[in-house]
Amino acid sequence: MLRTARLADPRQSPARLGTVGGVRAALGATALLIGGALALAPAPATAQEPERDSIPTDVRVGILYQPVYRPGIVMPVIAAPPEFTELADSVRTVILRDLDYGDRLEVMSVGDDVPLEGPVNYGLWDQLGAVWLLLGAIEGPADAATLRLSLHDVVYRLLQDVRAFELPPLQHPAFRMAVHSAADQVVRWATSSTGIAATRIAYVDRSPGGLEVFVVDNDGFGLRRLSNDSSIAYSPAWSPSGDRIAYMSYKSDDPAIYELAINPGTSSLLVDLPGMDLTPTYSPDGTLLAFAATVEGRTEVYTYNLAERCCARRLTYARFANSLSPTFSPDGKRFAFNSDRLGQLHVFVQSTQDGSAELITRYIYDQSVHNAAPDWSPTGDRIAFHGWVEGVPQIFTVAPDGRGLRQLTQEGRNEDPSWAPDGRHIVFASTRGGTAGLWVLDVVSGRVRRLVRSAEARLPDWSGRLDSTSLVGVRAAAGPNRDNP
Repeated sequence: MLRTARLADPRQSPARLGTVGGVRAALGATALLIGGALALAPAPATAQEPERDSIPTDVRVGILYQPVYRPGIVMPVIAAPPEFTELADSVRTVILRDLDYGDRLEVMSVGDDVPLEGPVNYGLWDQLGAVWLLLGAIEGPADAATLRLSLHDVVYRLLQDVRAFELPPLQHPAFRMAVHSAADQVVRWATSSTGIAATRIAYVDRSPGGLEVFVVDNDGFGLRRLSNDSSIAYSPAWSPSGDRIAYMSYKSDDPAIYELAINPGTSSLLVDLPGMDLTPTYSPDGTLLAFAATVEGRTEVYTYNLAERCCARRLTYARFANSLSPTFSPDGKRFAFNSDRLGQLHVFVQSTQDGSAELITRYIYDQSVHNAAPDWSPTGDRIAFHGWVEGVPQIFTVAPDGRGLRQLTQEGRNEDPSWAPDGRHIVFASTRGGTAGLWVLDVVSGRVRRLVRSAEARLPDWSGRLDSTSLVGVRAAAGPNRDNP
């Protein structure tokens, strides 16, 4: 294969860009947040929009998304005995989708005329433009199958890594998560980065009897309803261990925070201070729960000691104003939250040890501003939130010091962002494409894909990495489509 240059890492060769099939790119622009007013719960799509304001002339508009090179990876048919043919096909389908959705590798197709027998023909795969070759085989007895994956570096003509993964039966509830975990391992081998396949998104959606907590796999499959309160649920939040979800519910006369045990899917009262308790979130080490609670007619941010099941501690103090929607930094030393203490709804950052709050979204005198629902990236460098642009909510990110404001969305109404554990993808509620639902955005390339199609799906929260048994025994969903949208 002709190469124009031999770079420090040949896998980054420009000659491969055309061979592999190119890269996805999109353009975006930064803009200032305008419009809106404080609301303790997300406003419905039919809510009255604020007055339109003009964007200040000192805002710089530029390219947001850049073309991104994705090394090509090819995965031929998995070798398997006849009794494992269906299993092998299902495994390959899930892995290829996971690699594609991870946005770090370009999945290439394999032609029918490509010989697969015998030793690895690195020269052939190199001519076809592949950087990585993923080979799979299923072995073992029918009740204890094993998936063996080996990743080959085509450019350097060597075996990068190999590993065997235990596979539950095809119809077992843990099957898909086991395959997702294998796909994440491939991503780590090839890119040394965190995969997002073995993750789930929790959110609220309409169900007979009210709004309930649902979860769905990162690829849009495996939709499940977790809560069964026949009431109104809000703001689900994953625990760091992935075995619990905290959420606010109206199932008693006093709105309080409950905790769902994923397996077996039961809930228990967690926090019930006088008044309303809402917008819970776990600290990164899982020892604290931050939330907002009503104090003299307004809301303030508190923490609750989960280990001792006691000791609510107040963190914010703002007379005649509301503070809510806390989100921790990855080290747990700071938290972001939104507050209307300046007469506009803004995002602030504050230390967990003192009461000094710093404004990180832009204050515009005498204009209606609405910046809400912050979520701190697991990588620590960005905070996502939604802000109003000419009366329509859009997704933004900003550095924790208030610098580098970026607008990520422009089409439709977009709100309630939540980061994936890779710090690269965001799930959010949107009306883009003419139908409401949940969407996933790659903040590097700008690629967007639909996750859930549902008019009332909102308030998503992305889990950390999960194991294959975290949802065993959970009831199937009723209402929204269970399959990939």
